Order: sequence, then structure tokens, then C-alpha cells
Amino acid sequence: MLVFWRNRSTATVVTAGSNVQARGRAKAKARSGYGSIVSVRRANPQDSRLIRKGTWVRRRRNGSSPQFGTAASKASARRIRSRYCPELVRRTR
Repeated sequence: MLVFWRNRSTATVVTAGSNVQARGRAKAKARSGYGSIVSVRRANPQDSRLIRKGTWVRRRRNGSSPQFGTAASKASARRIRSRYCPELVRRTR
């Protein structure tokens, strides 16, 4: 199961048989700053493969994933993010 938190951009992977069990186990794993649990969803087949391999699963709250897609779509996303990079650097100083 994937548990989504209010203040995190990625989900926490929890081994559970039901949503209620997943919520309970996720609360036990919660760290300060995570916020409250927003939703719990069963991992789709792509995510299950990543979990079995031991790879970190990145899944956005809207259901999309930055890990899957064509090389061109990933490159396009990197270009878009890099446009905002100088602005982010200016804000942190």
C-alpha cells in the first residue's frame, strides 16, 4: 500500500492487507513534519515491481510518477524544472 501524507511529496510504502491496517502501520512509521495522512492506495503493478526490487517509489498525489515515461518526456520535465532553478536559488538567499 502507498500512504500519502499532507506535507510530503512522495508516498510511504507500507505492507498491509487493508487500508485500515495500512493507516495504523503508517502512523507508527510517521516522523515529524509528515503531517496527517491524506490517502491510502494499493500499489499498481509498476510500483509493486519497484518495491520488490527495493527501489524507492516516487508517486505524486495525483497518481502520476516521475519514474515512468519516455526518455523524451523525462528530459522535457528536467528542462522545465531547470527554468525555475535560478528563481529558487534567489529565494533561499
